[in-house]
Amino acid sequence: MNLVDIALADLSGAETFPLDALMTLRQKWSEARDPLFCALDSYASGADRSDENASRAFFGLHLMAEKRDAAAFAPLVAVALEGAPLYDLLGDATTETLPSLFISLSAGDFATLRKLVEAPQAHEWARVAAIEALCWFVHKDEIALAEARTMFSGWFETLQPRETNEVWYGWQSGVALLGFSDLEPLVARAFRQKLVDNNILTFEDFQDDLRAARADRDGFFEQRGLNPMDDAVAALEVFDVDAEDPEPPAPAENKFRDVGRNDPCPCGSGKKYKKCCLGADRS
Repeated sequence: MNLVDIALADLSGAETFPLDALMTLRQKWSEARDPLFCALDSYASGADRSDENASRAFFGLHLMAEKRDAAAFAPLVAVALEGAPLYDLLGDATTETLPSLFISLSAGDFATLRKLVEAPQAHEWARVAAIEALCWFVHKDEIALAEARTMFSGWFETLQPRETNEVWYGWQSGVALLGFSDLEPLVARAFRQKLVDNNILTFEDFQDDLRAARADRDGFFEQRGLNPMDDAVAALEVFDVDAEDPEPPAPAENKFRDVGRNDPCPCGSGKKYKKCCLGADRS
């Protein structure tokens, strides 16, 4: 076996974070790219959803995002549209790195990102990530602000389901990210109708976010960790596990996953989560 074959095998079977394998594959990308894409494509098609192939596809997807390999976008979206298989592939990266994956891989295909937002069968957090990716492109002037305002206003009337769902968390977050003060009354209605889970977020939290984004939009995007994936290894280090842990590195567990913004921070500081570790957890 050559070095690339050994590294690919390590992705599939390693019980600890495969740092050496990732570094090898990055350095020998011309040889590594095709087998990594094949792992992702076979997962997306349903041909191979074994744990071993899912692990290889997981790491390969992040390396392809670093390389801006837009061919990975279609299979990623296909999995997201299925719903549950996305979490089986990404684990808690579904809420950690998926926005960066969409930003890095979409190559200007804003129509597909919008289709994903508007697909009620898609994984809920993929819809949120697609909204956040669209916001990034608005922030970078690749989508006109007026067009985005019309899009967000229209979504208030058309997004499904018309009940509490994470997509509404993403919708109000996008309104805040882009500083759309004129849409604040619609957000207030969304909270009154309990479209947004008030146990996770309150209308006052939205208003805080809106003010913060209007004061420093660059800083607010940075705080949220919304940016392209320039270093896949650094982005994946959050999923490192102890060498004695017998579980594979993906999917990983996130200790903040079920913590509401107004709950006491798990770090023990005595502060609310939103005023303490939330920014670090999102970055």
